[in-house]
Amino acid sequence: MRRIAFATAVLVAGWSVFAFALRAGPAAFQSKASRDQSEQAIRASIFETMKAFLTVDVKALKQRSTKRTLDLVRLVYEAARGDPRLQEELRSARITNADEFLRFFMQGMANQYLQASPMPPEQAARRVAHDAVLSFASDSEARIIVGDSEFARAKLVAREWKIDLTDSLKKAVLNEVKNPEIRARIKSL
Repeated sequence: MRRIAFATAVLVAGWSVFAFALRAGPAAFQSKASRDQSEQAIRASIFETMKAFLTVDVKALKQRSTKRTLDLVRLVYEAARGDPRLQEELRSARITNADEFLRFFMQGMANQYLQASPMPPEQAARRVAHDAVLSFASDSEARIIVGDSEFARAKLVAREWKIDLTDSLKKAVLNEVKNPEIRARIKSL
């Protein structure tokens, strides 16, 4: 009788584990599939962002960037407008708004990048998207690591992966911005 009770208990426990695995299995597969889909979408967003950057396509870059990154650009432009050292440079470059400031910044950086890595912008963007290491912090955020450092973050915003460059740009920006009020606003981003 004990053997039958033991065998029944083992059978019931085994069946329970199997039934639980069947219930959890599809969710685990969905989670893996969802993570794989997210990774593909993030890599596509990295590619589009990098391509926009290298081709100086402000509109496309703004579509792929988080609001936080765009807020940083606006704050840096505001700081540049108020800095006597930069006012003449802004005037001579005919920069009158944050989008023109972003285009000016992108142009300079894209030229430097493409000179250091002579290849067509699309190929360079594809390489960055392919070589980036993604580390998911949650289902809606991932760190993007290029080389030895964190390059950006990908954030899921309204079902679309957007690129957040704020943290990687903040340090350099804060070294240049002298206005205490704007510095505080940048730090709070």
